[in-house]
Amino acid sequence: MNVVSALKWFHNWIGFIVTITMLIVLSTGVYLGAMDIIKRMDNKGQTYTPMTIAQKAATVEAVFERYPKMSTVRFPTEHTPFVEAATRGKTISLDNDLNEIGVRSMKEMPFYSTVFWLHRNFLMNDFGKYTNAWASLLGALVTLVGIYLWWRVRNGFRLKQSLPKDTRSSSLLKSHIQLGLFISIPLFVLCISGFLITYKSLWYGALTHKPTEQVQYPVTHDHNWASQLQLAQQYWPESQLVAVSKPRVRKAKEGDAQPTKPQDLVYSVRFDEHSDVWLRQADSISINYNTGAMTAALKHSDRAISGKVASFVRPLHDALNMPLKYVVFITFVSIVGTLILLFSAVTFYRRIFGSRKRALKS
Repeated sequence: MNVVSALKWFHNWIGFIVTITMLIVLSTGVYLGAMDIIKRMDNKGQTYTPMTIAQKAATVEAVFERYPKMSTVRFPTEHTPFVEAATRGKTISLDNDLNEIGVRSMKEMPFYSTVFWLHRNFLMNDFGKYTNAWASLLGALVTLVGIYLWWRVRNGFRLKQSLPKDTRSSSLLKSHIQLGLFISIPLFVLCISGFLITYKSLWYGALTHKPTEQVQYPVTHDHNWASQLQLAQQYWPESQLVAVSKPRVRKAKEGDAQPTKPQDLVYSVRFDEHSDVWLRQADSISINYNTGAMTAALKHSDRAISGKVASFVRPLHDALNMPLKYVVFITFVSIVGTLILLFSAVTFYRRIFGSRKRALKS
């Protein structure tokens, strides 16, 4: 068996094996993407009105006091013209006067929740999560092999072959190859990012920024949101302050010693450098609420290359903090991916099992 034959075998058989998992992931991805598009297009009847720093400070204080379980407060922007209080699996939308105008909770959306976990782990907890990750990695390799195989016979294909003329295997196969080429790169990115989301240890450390020199950051009043947010805005006057997040608190395990003194509350104040920024909330300033001291300031543009790449691992997969047009794009890729997998499954089944049936009849 030569190299090309081996690659064809790999693309056909391994591709067929992972087709079931990929069909589940892509079809559920279509649903999740469509729901995200609908959510983003809903402005809750609000018109964007910029907030002053004093208004943002009052909003943070009021929201965290009213909703202690919420971990993030997002301020109105041109893309989302209302206040949001958010934590994992739940968001509360409010107008500028902090009247509730919408609540979205995964626990109250059983079908959405089921589809989400079907997409994430096939409803099989850790076993399904790791199976999904390795199937995604295999899917990425199958995609690369498919690109190479197309390149070898590229002169024999035409754009008009992208849509099948009928249900014959030859027509479905040509459509699979041509459509697969169009979405090959974004599909490869979705597969690799899906794998990396499960195996965070491979890239998460790159997000930790180690400054090359000591920086003396300014200090303001302790326990004072107005002065602390004003300090952050003055540090980056050209950027838009868009969110404030609480520090993550790890749940103490049984047998762990309880802390003898209160932990510092180091909040993350997030910024957009401009309204058309590709990755939103990528710049952040950390402020110790108890002391009023700024402890860190990091712009995405100042990260090392590895950190910049790592910052996009999750956003490229699920469009977190990405523009609406990117959600539309990956949802379209998922639709096309679902179609070409169906085409390949039909043609492969006919080729392998159909020939066996004909042989038995003869």
